[in-house]
Amino acid sequence: MDRRLPLFLLIFLPVIAQAQIGGFSLPGVGDLEKQISGSEDTSSDGSANPDKKILQQTLELRREIDSNQQTIKDLETFARQASTQRARLNAELAKARQQQDKDWAAQYKDLALQALIERLTSRLDALEKNQSRLAEVNGELTRAQTLPEQAQNVISKAMERMDTIRSRLNEGTDENGEPLSEKQEQGLNTELRALETRIERYNQELTVVDKKQDVARLEQQLLRTEQATLEAQLDAVQPLIQQRRINQLEEMAKSPESSLPDSVLENKRIQNAKAENQALREQLASTSQAVNSLLRRAIDTKTQLDKARALSSTVNDQIRLLDGSLLLSRVLYQQQKRLPQTQSDMNLQKRISDARLEQFELEQKIQSLDNSPLPEQEKIKGELSPDLEQAFTILHRERRELYDQLNQELGRQLAILTRTQLNKEQLDKVSRSLHSIISEQTFWMPSTQPVSLEWLGKLPGHITQQLRDMPWKALWQGARELVTGKWGWLVLAAIPAIILMLLRPRLKKRIDTMNKDVGFLRRDSQLHTPLSLIYTVLISSPAPIALAVIAAGLWRQPSTITSVLGAALAQLALLWLVFEMLYRLLKNGGIAQRHFRWDNQQNQHMRRRLALTGLAFIPMTFIIAFGDQWPAQLSNDRLGLVIMVVSLIVVMISLPSVARSYPGRHYSRTMKGLSTGLCAAAPLILTVLIGIGYYYTSVRLGGHMIYSLYLVVLWILLDAVAVRGLAVAAQRLAYRRAVAQREAEQKSSDTSSAASEAVEVEEPQLDLKQVNQQSLRLIRLALIAGIGLLVYWVWADVFHAFSYTENIVLWETADAAGQASGTSPISLGDVMTALIIGAVTFLLASNLPGLLEVLVLSRMDLRQGTSYATTTLLSYVIVASGVIITFGALGLSWDKMQWLVAALGVGLGFGLQEIFANFISGIILLFERPIRIGDVITINNLDGTVSRIRIRATTLIDFDRKEILVPNKVFVTERLINWSLSDTVTRIIIKVGFAYGSDLQKCRDILMQAARENKRVLRDPEPVVFFLTFGASTLDHELRVHVNDIGDRLAATDELNRHIDALCKEHDIEIAFSQLDIHIRNGDGDKLCIEGEKKEKSIQQDDKGQAPKANDGEHNESNDPR
Repeated sequence: MDRRLPLFLLIFLPVIAQAQIGGFSLPGVGDLEKQISGSEDTSSDGSANPDKKILQQTLELRREIDSNQQTIKDLETFARQASTQRARLNAELAKARQQQDKDWAAQYKDLALQALIERLTSRLDALEKNQSRLAEVNGELTRAQTLPEQAQNVISKAMERMDTIRSRLNEGTDENGEPLSEKQEQGLNTELRALETRIERYNQELTVVDKKQDVARLEQQLLRTEQATLEAQLDAVQPLIQQRRINQLEEMAKSPESSLPDSVLENKRIQNAKAENQALREQLASTSQAVNSLLRRAIDTKTQLDKARALSSTVNDQIRLLDGSLLLSRVLYQQQKRLPQTQSDMNLQKRISDARLEQFELEQKIQSLDNSPLPEQEKIKGELSPDLEQAFTILHRERRELYDQLNQELGRQLAILTRTQLNKEQLDKVSRSLHSIISEQTFWMPSTQPVSLEWLGKLPGHITQQLRDMPWKALWQGARELVTGKWGWLVLAAIPAIILMLLRPRLKKRIDTMNKDVGFLRRDSQLHTPLSLIYTVLISSPAPIALAVIAAGLWRQPSTITSVLGAALAQLALLWLVFEMLYRLLKNGGIAQRHFRWDNQQNQHMRRRLALTGLAFIPMTFIIAFGDQWPAQLSNDRLGLVIMVVSLIVVMISLPSVARSYPGRHYSRTMKGLSTGLCAAAPLILTVLIGIGYYYTSVRLGGHMIYSLYLVVLWILLDAVAVRGLAVAAQRLAYRRAVAQREAEQKSSDTSSAASEAVEVEEPQLDLKQVNQQSLRLIRLALIAGIGLLVYWVWADVFHAFSYTENIVLWETADAAGQASGTSPISLGDVMTALIIGAVTFLLASNLPGLLEVLVLSRMDLRQGTSYATTTLLSYVIVASGVIITFGALGLSWDKMQWLVAALGVGLGFGLQEIFANFISGIILLFERPIRIGDVITINNLDGTVSRIRIRATTLIDFDRKEILVPNKVFVTERLINWSLSDTVTRIIIKVGFAYGSDLQKCRDILMQAARENKRVLRDPEPVVFFLTFGASTLDHELRVHVNDIGDRLAATDELNRHIDALCKEHDIEIAFSQLDIHIRNGDGDKLCIEGEKKEKSIQQDDKGQAPKANDGEHNESNDPR
């Protein structure tokens, strides 16, 4: 920061102060409090009183003025006394360093046990206070270091606000253009004075910031020196306490034995009692030793916890003071290296449980001992001599004392273990929180300046300076130390590499042999592909193994640059292994072509593109390792930034081409398009992030992208191996079936054994689509689960970093009615969550019903239409749930929307009642199911088959293959005929009219015969024939039969009609038809006859011997029954 700004402000601050409105005097705190207490909470209209709010704000500003003035006085006092404080701290630091060099063990060696315990307790208390004060000093030092940028930000905002206040005071209006009230004017003048004192306070802090840093650093050194002294004192006290306890136990062991009478020392019972007491002493000694070791561990854990809390406080202060600054990223990168490394200790809880159990058992023994003071005396009753009785009494008293001491030590052990566990849990919690905060902040904040024309103009100079500042000497020294002092690592790296190089010809020959066996049934097996892949990995391993061993050697070097280089070589080793393996798999005649049946032309194209991608990844791995191990240097890394951008552009060109060339037969074109777009979009997004200043974020994401690519390669290889294995199994099964069939055919014939000898030919492999689909689905499901877990493990830290979006508030929503007044913030994370929920809802609604039908419903014996109704209702439930959850994530919960929904429901109920009626009717149709998919129905004058039931309408396909949309409301309100709802059996009525004079029994038999001989006619219900009416020219009969399916109606009707006609002709039964006779007369009323008719009538008269009668004036029309 430019230090001239504070000096400028100090010079011109009096001028600024004089610019305020003259004649204004600050109100007192007491006056403002009286005005607030005398004002009412609400105005006349029932709303909050604005004057009271203004007075409360004025009171807070008035208190800030007093606080700022007091702070200014304290800073002036500190400036005068800074030299004195420095001298005092230097003297105390010199004294503390002298104390640190003392031999504390020699000073404490003459102290008694109780004095040592008191000294231990006091040192522990002093160490805790030291840690607490050290955390405060670290916070003060952090605030002093970040003060310039914070002061610049605060002062600039304060000056902008002061200009606004002066403008309002000069105009005499508020934000809405209304005249200022007296209280508003008082509040603005008070705020103006508060801003002036705020600027003055920060300027005063900038004046003494260097002195405060010096004092804080001296106090920090003093506290750290005192901490080292306290730890040295603890290290000296603890062994002495342990030794005093051992000596005390030895004295206790000698004292009872010397007081025992000589006559009982050889007594077996006395020896057993002494042995038990000795065992208790040994247990007490081991417990005491364990307590001392646990105490040291508890001290270390507490020290780590205090440091972690201090670091947490420091980090939070830095984030609060430097939010949005590039300096914050550099500071957090340094703090990231100071994060405490914690390890979970599962044995701690077990030791607590064991200590509690041991203490419980000891208490039981103490209680038993108190209840029976002399159990030996009870056993031998009156045979005990006075000497034995005295000996047992002494040993009993000694055992009771040992029990008490052991119980006390076990209590101390349990207390230390419990306290250590609590501190360990707090340490883990603080460490995880710190790691989460730093990870989120560094991920979401810019680490470099955005790329601009000015930045590009300075780029060559920055790269030249960076190359000059590179620690070439340290690199050369580290390499030389590795060669001279750690030459064993080079030998260790060379041994496996040389062995694998020597085995390469044999492994290549073995792979070629297995490649030739592929396709030959008797030589091929399911192990050929996995073994070929393992051999390919071994062939590709010499250089990666050597690099990995060298990387481990560099990693163990103390220098930071060598550690970074070691991490980069480890990344390069993995990259080399993966891409060399792929390069060998895709060669002409290689595993991809012979085993996986991939197209060779596509393999060669992928091989060239993967080689280009691998070369682009090499510099990226170095930069990613550099950023991961040394993130603080990324802000000045111009050379790596340029290399990263160029590499990403190359990857953006080559990787999508690889995705397009991948011959995945079971992937759709949409899936390939998505994968190709993702391969192009990922490098593009990382390049854009670098351009806008998020270099560290791009480096982290680039590392995850490379690891994800490794997982995709693993997925593809495992999937291909699984498909290949199933294909070989299917081929062998087909071959065994063919052999079994051939043997069955040859059993009946005697053929020569030589006939079975045949030249071995390559048999065509089965198409992979004929592989057992169920097994393949299970294998792929397992692969999805396994690779999914690995992907989550790779991206877990990035997923966790997205919780930072919860801190970015976009808007606020009012709480629901009936709750306490307030607002709920809606953050960027809520919006992202809502978008993700919406996308997941869309995917589930589109795919889950179909997947459920394929995997579950298709395997169940369900009635027609049940699966469709289930999947449709599931889609409705998914969409409704997704919409509710999405709106809830955006703050629009049901309790806030219910009134709006009710109002809209009433309005829409009138305007869109038909649509709502159809929607509700559609739900009724799905639940009640009067119609189902595939049903043949008749409604009004429409006939057809139900094909779809949607929200608003149902689709029918009529018998002309046209789709008809029928509103759902019609099916609920109109009369509906469902020909196949519960029973598909329908009746057919065949009407036949026989001529008058026909044999009725024979007519009946003909109709029954036609029905019985038709295969479509059901036997139950039986066909029936009825003679219903005497028609005008026919004897009307009905044949009533039943068919099994609606589709058989027309076919059965056609077959029955044809068969009835044939039977009637066969039995000379006439099927009558309607006939019309017309009689024509002349003008005289004489009937006119046709010539042929006259001859016929004359012949009839001659036969009968009578003349025909005339029927004058008659015009007769009749139906001839013939």
